[in-house]
Amino acid sequence: MYGLIPYFLKMRIWLIRLLGGLLVVLLVGFTIRSNLLPAQSACVFLEYAEGSSWERAPESPLFQEGNIAFAGHEPIQLGGGDLGAWDEVVIVDFESTADYKSFVARIAAEASLARYHLMEVTPAAPEFLAFMNLRLRSYRGDESIDPGESAPLEEVVPDITYAERWSELFEGSYRGALVLLNLTSNKEDPQDPVGGPESNATSEQLHDRYRQKALRVLGKMGAQLSVVGTVDDVVVGPEARNYDEYGFAFYPSVDAFEVVFTARERIDARVNRDAALRADGSAGYWAKPYEEFTPGAM
Repeated sequence: MYGLIPYFLKMRIWLIRLLGGLLVVLLVGFTIRSNLLPAQSACVFLEYAEGSSWERAPESPLFQEGNIAFAGHEPIQLGGGDLGAWDEVVIVDFESTADYKSFVARIAAEASLARYHLMEVTPAAPEFLAFMNLRLRSYRGDESIDPGESAPLEEVVPDITYAERWSELFEGSYRGALVLLNLTSNKEDPQDPVGGPESNATSEQLHDRYRQKALRVLGKMGAQLSVVGTVDDVVVGPEARNYDEYGFAFYPSVDAFEVVFTARERIDARVNRDAALRADGSAGYWAKPYEEFTPGAM
C-alpha cells in the first residue's frame, strides 16, 4: 500500500500539469478569438437620393473602413410597421471603435443618401453560426424530412397588409437566390400555447420549439444562415427599429423559399413563434444578395 503513495503523487503532479496546460490553451484560444471578433458591428438600411450616383456596397467607399458580413439590394418589406422603400441593406463589422465612429460621421455626411437607418448590433459567435449551418446541411439528405402539403398563401401570410407583396414574390419573374431578413422582438410575458398558464416557458424557449421544426425544413431545401445576432441600439431611425435579434437566412431560390414558407411542418409549429415574439415590434424583408454573399457563388 505504501508503495503506491509515490505513484499517486506522480499522478497528481501529472494531472495538475495537464489541467494547467489546458488552461493555457483555453486562455490563448480565448485571446485569439477575442482579437478576431469585431469591436463594433452595424446593420444599415440605405435609400439613395434620386438621380445620385452610388456604388454597390461591396465596392462603396462608404464601407471602406469596415468588413462587410452581408450586403443585399432591393430589400422589400413583408411584415411589421411600414418603414418605407430601401435600396440596400448591409451588415458591417469594424475592427476598432475609431473606425466605427469614422463610419458614423461619414454616412451622416454622405450626399448621395436620401436617408438611412443605422442600428448597432452584436453578431453571434462565429462557431455558433458555423454549427447552425452544419446542422442545416445535415438535413439535406434526411429522407425522414417531408415538408408535406403546401398550405395556401392566404393562410400563411403573417400580415395581410403585405399580401400583395408576398404574391409578387412567389409569382414574379425573379426566381434566383434570396435572403429573408427577420428582425424580431421578444414578448416580456409570453403565454405558452401548449403548457398553459402554469408553464414558465420563456420567449427563447418557445421560439426554440419553432426553430426545432423550422430548421429541418430550411435545411432540407438548402437554406443557410448568412448572419445572426442581437440588436443593441438604434442610432439613426425610428423606435420601431429597436429589435432584440436579427437573423438573415439565405435560400438558393424563390421556389425553395416558397416550399419552406408554405410547409405544414413549419406552419404547425408557428404557434410557438407567435407566442414568443411581438408582432408589433418585429419586421421581415426579402432581399437579393450580392454575389459575394451568395454561398457557393465565389
